[in-house]
Amino acid sequence: MSLSKRLGIDDSSGFEFAKEMLAGDVTAAINFDRIQQAPNGKYIIFEYLLCDEKQSVNPHTSHPKRYWDKNSRKFISLCQVASDLEAVLYLVNYAKKGTRHEDKILLMEVKEWNNRGVTTQDYKMTRSDFSNWFRKQNEACL
Repeated sequence: MSLSKRLGIDDSSGFEFAKEMLAGDVTAAINFDRIQQAPNGKYIIFEYLLCDEKQSVNPHTSHPKRYWDKNSRKFISLCQVASDLEAVLYLVNYAKKGTRHEDKILLMEVKEWNNRGVTTQDYKMTRSDFSNWFRKQNEACL
């Protein structure tokens, strides 16, 4: 018997609640998009990075090193937590369904990091390829 459930309605209310409570203050936290535990007990962390159509890059060409100077704290925090947990950290570039680049997914496995940037092993995928890979990862962790 599985204690897990299917994903249903998106619950962004926790994010909205924290935002309201901070009343405009800069946050000291980062939100994790997904954390799961593999059968070997190791954690896997996923961070989804939306590439907006208005950007000059697409999911296959964007990388945290391109905007490290603007968002390094987020990635350093993610990497530090992954390191502390001895977890695998995946960064996933994607575009919204129905947009020009919807079929481009870049799966980046963080291999090394420091205060100046991250080194990743990159896998360019289609939406279908990523779905198949992601579903296998999920199934292995049930």
